[in-house]
Amino acid sequence: MPSGLIVAPLVGLLIWAVVRIYMMGSRDPNLPPGPPTIPVLGNAHLWPTKQVYLQFTEWMKAFGDIYSLKIGDQTMILNTPRLVHLLLDQRTAATADRPPIFLVQYINPYNVPLMRHGPMWKEYRRVFREILSREACVAHMPLQHAEASQLMYDLLKEPENFFTHIRRYSSSLILSVAFGLRCPRYKNSYISRFFVVQRENDTIFGPGGTPPLDIFPILKYVPERWAKWKTVAKRIKHHHRALWFDLLAVVEKRISDGKRQGCFMEDMRDRQGRDGFDRNSVAFIGSNLMEAGSDTTSIVLQWFMSMMTAYPEVRKRAQKEIDEVVGSSRSPTFDDWDSLPYVQAIIKEVHRFRPIVPQLLPHRNTEDTVIDGYVIPSGSTVFINFWGINHDPEAFDHPEVFNPDRFIRSEFGTREGADNFGRRDDLLFGSGRRSCPGMDLAVNSIKINAMNLLWGFDFDLAQDASGKPIPIDLNDTTDGVLLTQKPFKCVITPRSSKHVEVMRGNYASARDVFVQFEHELTDSEREYVAKW
Repeated sequence: MPSGLIVAPLVGLLIWAVVRIYMMGSRDPNLPPGPPTIPVLGNAHLWPTKQVYLQFTEWMKAFGDIYSLKIGDQTMILNTPRLVHLLLDQRTAATADRPPIFLVQYINPYNVPLMRHGPMWKEYRRVFREILSREACVAHMPLQHAEASQLMYDLLKEPENFFTHIRRYSSSLILSVAFGLRCPRYKNSYISRFFVVQRENDTIFGPGGTPPLDIFPILKYVPERWAKWKTVAKRIKHHHRALWFDLLAVVEKRISDGKRQGCFMEDMRDRQGRDGFDRNSVAFIGSNLMEAGSDTTSIVLQWFMSMMTAYPEVRKRAQKEIDEVVGSSRSPTFDDWDSLPYVQAIIKEVHRFRPIVPQLLPHRNTEDTVIDGYVIPSGSTVFINFWGINHDPEAFDHPEVFNPDRFIRSEFGTREGADNFGRRDDLLFGSGRRSCPGMDLAVNSIKINAMNLLWGFDFDLAQDASGKPIPIDLNDTTDGVLLTQKPFKCVITPRSSKHVEVMRGNYASARDVFVQFEHELTDSEREYVAKW
């Protein structure tokens, strides 16, 4: 064969390969605009290793309401409630999927919030909607009220440990609902182990925790000696499995002893062997309640307490409102919430000012979609820039200022003339078919504790050795999926002896609720309960 007949196809193949590689990172002209790309990587080299939400917001200023990043197939960033509504809320079937995440499949394939859309996800979500429906959450209110009473009592005893008291509240509540167990103190083996797992999760799933495994799958095959993340992932997987199977064993023993308590996991254990549930899935399904409900609620309440310390004029105004409605002879109840518009405004402003999930969990688009003249291709990953939405100067006056009055002046806290199409108060709980089924339980926890804390305590800045107030740095946060404030100092004092008397009485009365969740306490925990 003449050499030219061989060389020509090879040259053509080489040219095709070079063009193909070059085009891998380029942005198609019908995609939304975005930062300049480079061959192969596209925009992968620009992905920040920390505080992703801040870079998202900078790109929002440069490229507008919707922009694209060429990462893998492609990534779309939505920066307005209008676009979220048009793409995610109105096209729920096409946006119900999550992008594939290798680490989720490796560590906990039963992670429902990040699970791919399919029959298993639908069945799990149906189960969660049953136990966490609005009607079901009414039955959990007495337990929430009792645990909130202990939180106030804990603050009376050890106000300096407020961070751990809040964590105990949220964890004990979810453990009781899910496993029929409560934690009368933070130094509980299950809570301690849970927060170890959570911190490890937040680190490895946060920006920079691993190389871009889902963009460049070949990285999964790098030997462990050169891939520290593999060692971390193995440790997390081991901790996960040990914790959830130990908790399942407690429930199984209770069932075998004929001492059912009526918790969620007892029902799930009954489903084992049917509806697609084996022992693995039953053990891990309880993790979803803990991971979704414990950390998030405690972080919101920690932010709330820091705001009430940093902005005393806001706290005092809220206390005046509560005093007029509740008085000092009793503590607040859920029935008081609707009569406290300024307290409601404070909670809305906390969510706006420091949203705990600044870039909401991503969706995966499964149909080619045209929005605002741009094509959102099938297979695209879609992020909601929740931080950018809440700090948009076009929508909010002085967005970097904590000001609950904005929600007194308008329904969504927005400035006059702002485009509120698609805007809603519960966007922080997700969109479409991926909205959080535990929303009502979380909202009720925030309500009762916010009212209680304002009613019962003053929060003031701590002072240094010279008597100078120590300011709270509201930008001092950890790096991870959740926007978590680093521990800060404040001075917490009860508002009066009358308030103290009521708090002590509430805690004593809560014993009637607690006893049904205390059958498996350790000896040291029983001594702790008896002492206090």
